[in-house]
Amino acid sequence: MSVRGWLLCCALVLGCAHTPLKPEDVTPQFEHVFQKPLEEALAATRALLIERGLRFEATVDPNQLLTTWNNPSNVGTGNNRFSRYLVTGIAVSPRQSVVRIFQMSFNVMGNDVNDRNVWWKVNREAYEASVNPFEDPQRLAALRTGQNRIELRTPMRGTRDMDLERELTLRLESGPSLEVVSGNVKQEPHPMPVRDADFYLTRWKEDGTETGKCGPAIRGLAALMSPGLTVLMGEQLGSREAPAVVGELVCQVAEAGLPVALGLSIPRTEQERVTRYLASAGAPADQDALLEGRFWQRPYQDGRSSRAIMDLIDRVRAMRMAGLSVSLVAYDTDVAGGSERDALQAAFWNERRTAQPDEVHVVLAGNTHTRTVAGTDWDKSFTPMAHLMKAPRLLVLEMSYAQGTRWGCDLNRAGKIQCGYVGATPVGRLAAMPGLSPYINLFEETTPEGAHGVLYVGELSPSLPAVSRFKEPPPPSNIPQPGPPGGKKPSMF
Repeated sequence: MSVRGWLLCCALVLGCAHTPLKPEDVTPQFEHVFQKPLEEALAATRALLIERGLRFEATVDPNQLLTTWNNPSNVGTGNNRFSRYLVTGIAVSPRQSVVRIFQMSFNVMGNDVNDRNVWWKVNREAYEASVNPFEDPQRLAALRTGQNRIELRTPMRGTRDMDLERELTLRLESGPSLEVVSGNVKQEPHPMPVRDADFYLTRWKEDGTETGKCGPAIRGLAALMSPGLTVLMGEQLGSREAPAVVGELVCQVAEAGLPVALGLSIPRTEQERVTRYLASAGAPADQDALLEGRFWQRPYQDGRSSRAIMDLIDRVRAMRMAGLSVSLVAYDTDVAGGSERDALQAAFWNERRTAQPDEVHVVLAGNTHTRTVAGTDWDKSFTPMAHLMKAPRLLVLEMSYAQGTRWGCDLNRAGKIQCGYVGATPVGRLAAMPGLSPYINLFEETTPEGAHGVLYVGELSPSLPAVSRFKEPPPPSNIPQPGPPGGKKPSMF
């Protein structure tokens, strides 16, 4: 029998070779939405992978799970395949979620053709049987530098594991119905709002997909968007306009497809409370729970805990419900002051930048902390946060505004802290006409304080402390005002 005939017989007996799967065979045309909160869906996914003997690495994003690399399977050959699982979760609504499970693979190929010593191969086999190089930084470096004659030949690849996703679906949706006998179950009391109905934000009543939408484009923003950008926004605390415009900026960056971390000058001790609120429906009882934190109850409210900041947090909740990739980060501390406080803030952002190199950071802070040069007129030794930040692309924006009022704290003539309405009059490059839409304008040269441009927010109006029972005054009119002859801006002494 000829070789051709023998191969034909083998083909008839063994069957045809398996055709590689096409992308459409492993990628669903429609996503399955679980009628479960994302936290519950991810917990079930974690349990499923643990049952398969997998372990997990820490992740910065709480909506992601990442397993460790598995041990090689082809011990002794030098040609091994490592794999791990990446799980990403999306909160569609407070009680709806999507979970995607990807299997990531990484191949290494042996190159020991010149090593003919049998004992080298025995030692090589023992090494491969006992060590996972991805768990040992030194051995991983050895792989990448060519030591031990192993070379990395192929890039990492990932495909949806539809079998695992189907198993997860059955686990979450095929359980028996629970029959509750009321006499055997203690009824949990429903949390009741503790404030008047007109106190609460009402975004929770509306469709999450609508409230998460962005507004008109901020002029000058699109040209600045890029992965890894850090935007420091130096504001006058206690206005309604600055948090509102920064929230719009975050929304538009996220809508462009970039992951965003919004940093608020809130102590990190409040992060857990904020995270719970972001995962809630934002109802009155949820708002009460957010405001129970010590930060919101301080005797002196300096504008960082204003109703506008509370509304910004609620806006981020709505963005996440609409599917935008936005994280909210409490980056401040309440146990240090002066340069020590700013050093801790900078260290926090440097660590996050290392962990998330492509994330866009939008940091809202008082304008003293966003100076990139050390020293101020009142404290020559002061070292601000921005001076210590190691962002590869840093953009510092000052707040441009029209004359108005804000809420703030200052020392009275007796040397005691006094908080209340404060006049806000811009000077020089920060002065602008009221009634204009928000925009970004970059300077031709960096200012002596290290600013690269301005973000115009409009005429300032005060935002009271979030826990205040008093109603805020009406916002200023947004009707553009006619300018002086020749179109020049008025002098704001």
